[in-house]
Amino acid sequence: MPTSDHRTKQSFQADQFWRFCLQHYSQAGVSDACLALQDRFTGNVNLALLLHWLDTQQFALSTTEMRQLEQTLSATDTQLSAYRRLRRALKPQLDAAGYQQMLDFELLLEQNQQEDLIQCLNQQTQQARAALPPPADNLGQYCVRLAAASLTEAIRGTDAA
Repeated sequence: MPTSDHRTKQSFQADQFWRFCLQHYSQAGVSDACLALQDRFTGNVNLALLLHWLDTQQFALSTTEMRQLEQTLSATDTQLSAYRRLRRALKPQLDAAGYQQMLDFELLLEQNQQEDLIQCLNQQTQQARAALPPPADNLGQYCVRLAAASLTEAIRGTDAA
């Protein structure tokens, strides 16, 4: 029987996470920092935004849970990376409407990846979990692991620069 040292079960909603991402990504400097994390440090923007979202809710992840989320991304990350390369290569050949269609499809792929992350997260939270002490710094730990600690505050939207 679980002891009182576990978290209560929590369910995360993909649509709430999507809305958070749209709002947060539009803040000054956040998109540039996220793209730098993706392009210079091979980080995953959706994972970084999820980790920040969890931080805002004081929901700390264990190292094992973080790794499970990263493993969830393996198939979709390959697909998204290939699609991004294709979109960038075709950009000079497309009119504005054609390029926008490619961007819209990429956004759909991003949203699907976010749904995969939320599904994995919800599977994790259905298990009894040891309470991790606040404050949660999931994003900070991820950025440090990628040697991208300098981007942490900008991704959070708190970079004063």
